[in-house]
Amino acid sequence: MTMHSDPPDDRDALREKIIGLGETSLHKSYYPELQNRLAELERFRALLDQTYDAIFLIHAETGMLADVNATVSAFLGYSKKELLKKSFIDLVAEQRKARFIEYVRKRSDLVSGSRQTCTTVLVSRDGTEIPMEITVREVTFSGKRYVTAIAQDITERLLAERELRIKESALESSTNGILIADPTGAVMYANRSFAAMFGCEEASALTGRNLEAFFADPAVGGEITAHLLDDHAIVREAVGLREGGSPFHIQVSGSTVLNDAGQPLCIMLIVMDITERILAEQLRRETYAQLGKNIEQFAILGDHIRNPLQVIVGYAEMIDDPFAEKILDESRRIDGFITELDRGWLRSANVRQFLLKHGDGSSSARKIRFRFLNVKEEDS
Repeated sequence: MTMHSDPPDDRDALREKIIGLGETSLHKSYYPELQNRLAELERFRALLDQTYDAIFLIHAETGMLADVNATVSAFLGYSKKELLKKSFIDLVAEQRKARFIEYVRKRSDLVSGSRQTCTTVLVSRDGTEIPMEITVREVTFSGKRYVTAIAQDITERLLAERELRIKESALESSTNGILIADPTGAVMYANRSFAAMFGCEEASALTGRNLEAFFADPAVGGEITAHLLDDHAIVREAVGLREGGSPFHIQVSGSTVLNDAGQPLCIMLIVMDITERILAEQLRRETYAQLGKNIEQFAILGDHIRNPLQVIVGYAEMIDDPFAEKILDESRRIDGFITELDRGWLRSANVRQFLLKHGDGSSSARKIRFRFLNVKEEDS
């Protein structure tokens, strides 16, 4: 009986295809693709190892580390072999473990693929605590559940935030009013002292207003903004306007904050209520003015007394009477009293200060200065 079989040429071709010798062999078809896939995986692995982020692959069921990139070893000081024997919770600082476990427990029922971010502290081999911001996501490979955790070192960010909070606290606690506006003059920030100074209960309510709203003369706000953008610094006095419309005296010190390119980012104003100082200066000027009037009146009064006294002395010297000498003695006593009064108020500190500051300012002051010099000459 004749048995059916493939021609010899077909059998040889099939054999060569299976063992990888034929032109269309399975080996030749799939091996290059496999090599390409492996090369891609190597490149991807190298990319993960070069990133600054620490990447953890965690078994979802046990919490054990399944894989890590090279950055994890660089951060924590453990070898990859050592890390793969640990659970992720082993790397969390002791005082943060309970909080981290609670965080994970509350989110254990999240939909697969969703991302969540938290902050915690990881501990390196030498005990250094590293604050980390961790983004976690559940993934599935070959039917197994894993959690990827991408951790970023936030040490510098926390320091920057702390410095920012300190500066913000300093601004808020300042007794001077502090205001920050954009280059157009629109308010971006005002501290509590500024709000209280201008009669506003909430500092946030001032946001968006223009500087012109805080001055009795709105043009002053525009002038200050233009000056700061041109010269970058200013100190001037002005009249401020409170929320209810009442004016008060203020001193404004301002500067411009520039970016790295030298362009204005914002303008900052420090405002002081100088109403009491202005009133004190006004009172001082009025006091000096009144003092000048009093000095002039004293001088005139002394002259008014001496003039008739000289007449009495003249008549007494002309008459031949036993009482004439008595009249002359009493007249000299009166003149002595007036001289002592002159010396008393001319030597006082206030009068001396007035004469030094205002001695050349008016005819009455010049007259008093002349009389003062005469008294000094008599004393010498």
